Parts: sequence; C-alpha cells; structure tokens
Amino acid sequence: MSIDCQFYLNKNPNLKRFLHENPKYYKILNRNPYFILELEKIMKEKYKLTLSDKIDRFKDKIDMLNTFIDILN
Repeated sequence: MSIDCQFYLNKNPNLKRFLHENPKYYKILNRNPYFILELEKIMKEKYKLTLSDKIDRFKDKIDMLNTFIDILN
C-alpha cells in the first residue's frame, strides 16, 4: 500500500476501521491507490455518514421531541 494511502487511513479512523472489517479491499487498494476515495464513499454509505442520513436522523429526533411535547400537553 502506498504511503499516501497509509497517511490518509491514519487521519480517518472510521475508514481504517472499515478497512479492517472488510479486508477484501486491501487487495484493491494495493493495486489502485486512487480507490481510497471510492472506499470512503462505500464506508460512508455503510456507516450512514452521508448528508441524507444525517438529515434523516435529525428529522427523527425532531419527531421524537414533538411526540414528547404532545404527550406532555
């Protein structure tokens, strides 16, 4: 694996954990260091770190708060 990939992985602990959990990507990453950007997208989708997932979680929290307020009234 290239040094740049290793530095990038050390800066991003979620990506490093994802790679440890899915070792099949090591082979691809060794052959193509630019795959790390695609790997980051895959990791974000799996761990639900995309913008749409964050918005959905925020919406769910607001709905829950609204339910609590309705119950208290």
